[in-house]
Amino acid sequence: MNTLKIRLYSFALLSASLVLASCNRNEGLGGTSSLEGYVYNVIHYDDNFSFRKDTFPALGKKVYITFGNEAQVGDDTDAGQDGYYRFNYLREGNYTVYALSEAASAEKTAVSQKAKVSGNLTKAQPIYIHSGKAYGTAMIRGKVEASYYHNGSYRDEGPGVGMRAYIRHVGDDVRVGGGTFMFQKLLPGEYEVAVETEDKNTEKVSLVIQSIRITETEKIYELPEVYYVINCV
Repeated sequence: MNTLKIRLYSFALLSASLVLASCNRNEGLGGTSSLEGYVYNVIHYDDNFSFRKDTFPALGKKVYITFGNEAQVGDDTDAGQDGYYRFNYLREGNYTVYALSEAASAEKTAVSQKAKVSGNLTKAQPIYIHSGKAYGTAMIRGKVEASYYHNGSYRDEGPGVGMRAYIRHVGDDVRVGGGTFMFQKLLPGEYEVAVETEDKNTEKVSLVIQSIRITETEKIYELPEVYYVINCV
């Protein structure tokens, strides 16, 4: 009698385990379906002052897949020469595939596409990730007008040319050309931009400063005021 009870109890546990397993056999590995797609890398170039960018297949970039509503990575693969990737042996269900963009600050963010896998093969929508030294940055542009003096006497006025503009926060400086200047590859934050001016009589140098806050990327911020300075020649 005791042996029979043990056998019946063991059978009940086995049956419950099989039922539970069958209920959980949704998304994941172990099936006969495949999910494929393409991932492209949008390169943001620097040193061009125009936010120029080009798109290429994301050769060698990691592509990740998650199963159903799970947060953890279920599998990963490398994108091929054309940016192509493929996950095999999937059960039918809902999946998310993603790759990582990397900003100039080294911060990484996931760019994802959802796909409902059914049948032998499902195609996901393309993934576009972003990278490059200018990605996630902005620019600041300003104008300089100068009055030119020699030995305290007025000579001329016009665009400030050849002067230096300084930016505090990143410790950089650029030369003014044609009366304008620009700082690029700036991360969001508070900045002070200064241009030198001189006393027309003593030629003592001081700074004219403007403050500006960058809150968005992929944008050129114009300084609100023109710098009017004195340059002793």
